[in-house]
Amino acid sequence: MVNEFRYPEKWRVLDLSYASAHQNLALEEALFHGDLSDDFNPTVRLWVNPAATVIGRFQDVKSEVDVEFCLRNGIQVVRRFTGGGAVYHDGGNLNFTIVMPKPENIALLEFHRINASIIQDCVDRLGLESEFVSPNSIEVSSKKISGAAACFNQKLALWHSSILVSTDMAISTVALAPSRRDAQTTYVRSRWKPMTTLEAMLGKPALLSYMKTQLLQSFQKLSNAKLQHMSTTPSEERLTLTLLANKYSRYEWNYHGTSNCKGEIGLK
Repeated sequence: MVNEFRYPEKWRVLDLSYASAHQNLALEEALFHGDLSDDFNPTVRLWVNPAATVIGRFQDVKSEVDVEFCLRNGIQVVRRFTGGGAVYHDGGNLNFTIVMPKPENIALLEFHRINASIIQDCVDRLGLESEFVSPNSIEVSSKKISGAAACFNQKLALWHSSILVSTDMAISTVALAPSRRDAQTTYVRSRWKPMTTLEAMLGKPALLSYMKTQLLQSFQKLSNAKLQHMSTTPSEERLTLTLLANKYSRYEWNYHGTSNCKGEIGLK
């Protein structure tokens, strides 16, 4: 790959989803604060959220989400710790996360492109022709089927993406209706594009279990890595619950992006 980028040789596969979107996002951040000790495992996580609108770290909820519609229909409103735009998740949306030691001398855009190639390989093997669209999207027939967000700290890199497998696009359209409107704001706005699902493009049902298998095969093909299904560590579980209690379950974080969680748990 370009820039002599190399994936680590051994990876943990974490096929883990919680019934709460808040807890799923708390685990994402917990993985990003891992310790590069001898037992550190670069991680590929496959996970599914319940019905939820997920907004980026630097977005305004009311500018992106129809909050009243979500509350009436049991759709959780959550904020992730990474940037980017708003997305709608449900049981037809497959989320794919990569956590690894921070690569040297690589720009964020190139990190997006390299990791997106895994999803592209999977989609192409299904018989569809995909295209990476800068900075962080994958399209099929000029319609978006996947978007991603990423971040680096001093030690680790995290990249997570959403793949529209059989998502309810009618509900997504209503839940995220405000994101399509022009608004004067200092917050990050979503870049709306026409979207579709893999199921719609294939013209037949697409099972998430099958997509998980295909995605891991594409990852293994492009990374030449050894994959092992494993569980979370006790320290990851503790940090997830701390983040859930002090940050991701709180109104202040999800609706206003404010949290004193770092001070409470000593994150750096």
